[in-house]
Amino acid sequence: MGEAPLELSKRTRHLVLDLPVGSKEGIYELALLGGGGEAVRTTAGMAQLKNHTMILKADIDLTGVSSGSYLFGVRQSGLEWNRYPVRVK
Repeated sequence: MGEAPLELSKRTRHLVLDLPVGSKEGIYELALLGGGGEAVRTTAGMAQLKNHTMILKADIDLTGVSSGSYLFGVRQSGLEWNRYPVRVK
């Protein structure tokens, strides 16, 4: 069964994400990806361990992004994208 998409508002300016167990501290690249895999928005953020959870904080501006379904990509530099379904409203 597929994951329910994360819902983001077009007013979103800041993200705070819990990364999967085993994730490392450091800088991560983030991208909102369209249906063809093209980057609609990109940013970077810093992941730090807090209370046994790897927390990634990043600023992103979704103003002007069309409502709809996207993929949200997260990766450390040089590694493969981890992609998650996202719906922008």
